[in-house]
Amino acid sequence: MARLTLKLLKIKPPYTIAIDRTEWQLGKSWVNVLMLSVSYRQIAIPLFWIVLEEKGCCDDAEKQFIVEQFLEEFTADSIGFVSADREFASKEWLKFLVDRQIGFRLRIKANVRITDKRGKPLSASKMCRTLQVGGRMEFRRCRKLWNQSVFVAVCRKADGDNVIVISSERSGQILIEYGQRWHIETLFGILKTRGFRLEETHLTNGERVSRLLSLLTLAGCWALLAGEIASRETPIKIRNHARSGKKHFPTWIRHTTKLFLPDSIKFRTKATISTAYVTFVLYLET
Repeated sequence: MARLTLKLLKIKPPYTIAIDRTEWQLGKSWVNVLMLSVSYRQIAIPLFWIVLEEKGCCDDAEKQFIVEQFLEEFTADSIGFVSADREFASKEWLKFLVDRQIGFRLRIKANVRITDKRGKPLSASKMCRTLQVGGRMEFRRCRKLWNQSVFVAVCRKADGDNVIVISSERSGQILIEYGQRWHIETLFGILKTRGFRLEETHLTNGERVSRLLSLLTLAGCWALLAGEIASRETPIKIRNHARSGKKHFPTWIRHTTKLFLPDSIKFRTKATISTAYVTFVLYLET
């Protein structure tokens, strides 16, 4: 599936990888998906995923396993860098990435102990003490975190929250590169509330959820390709605030359905789309 996805969208290495987790509840059951994706334009494309048995954070073994899945299909040097949020920053996880020579842009918690430029341990939050709101800084010298050499960039958001990102190398754009992690948040929105309405399928069985994600990955690729063709013919207007006047993915979905369905057939509700995909997945299992 991963090779097919990259081939359909003609995505070439080095790949910008984002790893994150999404979960939702149906009655007393939880669906918890750990996903590895590749950045494509302003969105992330699913490559590998694991449906976890319990809600909440994943452990180091699960994070390592999903990266190992990628490495079974591709080489480590095909990865530009891996980005992930604070939930994924741990001593074992960082050592795993360093040992396999995989680049990274990882956000860490403010209470983590890291060295200053003289090698003295201090709380990571103190690296932001001179920053004003909206300020950002990338430090020249590498620091030590959990016995690993890392480069650090920091910024202070408008709400006062500090963003501290560690990197495998000093690029001069660590924060911008880490910002590409948000592409996977866009992906989760498309899979759920702003697109395929995955939660409305009411599936909780891990194997069935995994099969449905395979189908939605292909459907998403088709929608992207159809949307790119359509936007070349009729460009989406850009408003004064530099954002488009339409939501791209629903627009692309409509163009995709036109390719396969006659004009007389229309999806009248969002839930109908989800039901159609579930029906097809159940058909694949028979």
